[in-house]
Amino acid sequence: MNAINEAMVGQMTRVFTELATRNDCRVVLIRGEGANFSAGGDMGDIATMASADRDERAAAVSEAVENLSRPMSLACADLPQPVVASVRGHAIGVALQLVLMADLVIASQTAKFSLPQLRLGHTPDHGESWALPRKIGLSRALQMCLLAERINAATAEAYGLANWVVADDTLEEQTEETIGRLLSLPPLATKNAKRLMRDGLHRSLPEAMDAEIASIREVAAQHDFLEAVRAYSEKRAPVFKGC
Repeated sequence: MNAINEAMVGQMTRVFTELATRNDCRVVLIRGEGANFSAGGDMGDIATMASADRDERAAAVSEAVENLSRPMSLACADLPQPVVASVRGHAIGVALQLVLMADLVIASQTAKFSLPQLRLGHTPDHGESWALPRKIGLSRALQMCLLAERINAATAEAYGLANWVVADDTLEEQTEETIGRLLSLPPLATKNAKRLMRDGLHRSLPEAMDAEIASIREVAAQHDFLEAVRAYSEKRAPVFKGC
């Protein structure tokens, strides 16, 4: 079920942090092995923390969120590259947060998404309270959270949580096609466009326009800008160099 334990959270944080600095990495893909994206947090870790006395238990759980969950979610959110989530089967809890951090989500018809923390006696703990309302709206986010409601792929697409729902046997093919489309674009402009869209949620219109002007100034100085214009005029595919 690809349960995510504390060691895996730390590993993902390190990987995301490293990938953010690599110019040779142009797309980040998050997916699970086998029939499920991930069953969420490892219940063994949770049971160990729950077995402590009151003060130790409260300290252990809050420290795990502060020292593990928080850095992982922030590192994923800070990735400048487009992030694609390819989801088959269950995406639960922390796994749902990874899906929420993705820029594009491709879901198999078998995909199911849930936020079950209340059933386990605690509250959202990986940034879901920030990400889920922004992705699907407050009313639907409250429904998923307060009722610990599981939604299927079709509902996820209707909510805007998934961009596409595809047949289970075509998930890999559709994922590779999407990645190929992203790789066909100029790298710097792609990163800038992602940043503009995400930051635009928190900016006024004048602030957003200022950021767009700064981005245009940056990309217009690049070889890839000229290459795109020339390729369009010459009716050929562009060859981008990332500069």
